[in-house]
Amino acid sequence: MKSLLQLLLIAIMVIIAFFFYKQYFFDEEVLSENINKEQTSIPIDNREKVEKEKNNFIKKLKYKVQLSKDGEYEINAKSSEISYLNNIEIVLMNEVTAIFLDNKKRKITIKSDKAKFNTSTYDTNFEGNIKIKYFKNIIKSEKLDFKYISNDIIIYEGVTYNGNYGSIEADNIQINLLSKNINIFMDNPENKVRILSNQ
Repeated sequence: MKSLLQLLLIAIMVIIAFFFYKQYFFDEEVLSENINKEQTSIPIDNREKVEKEKNNFIKKLKYKVQLSKDGEYEINAKSSEISYLNNIEIVLMNEVTAIFLDNKKRKITIKSDKAKFNTSTYDTNFEGNIKIKYFKNIIKSEKLDFKYISNDIIIYEGVTYNGNYGSIEADNIQINLLSKNINIFMDNPENKVRILSNQ
């Protein structure tokens, strides 16, 4: 009977010691682990921001767009950054090559340092060391805009044209991809387009 009572007292002491340990020591360890985790982890909002910033830069990006009358517009960039303006995705491109093909596979190639491509309207603004090649004709300028709806290429700022028959210096050249009409003009109508003939 005496040994049974001793076993019962030992069992009660073990149970009390267990609950005492769990109440005062076990919770503190969990709390300290949670504090360490909170201090070392990046908040979810910041983590998403970091991931978005990493994902904004893209290497070797290519877009292909169908034009009217079975034409095609393809634009490639060695590196790009995606940004948003009024909820519209704008792709800022570097080292750009664009190719326009008509339904007879005639090609206009544009190379530039930079471009801004609107993924909603497909309008594109090219900038810096622009070189346009069409057959044996070469046009150089500092800026070029492509308007998707009207199918117009507008070339401006430091425009020079070199072809088989000579060269032209003008402020603007406008090419319509559908009609193939070319309009060469100056900003000031009183100034004249300069034409130098090879013949």
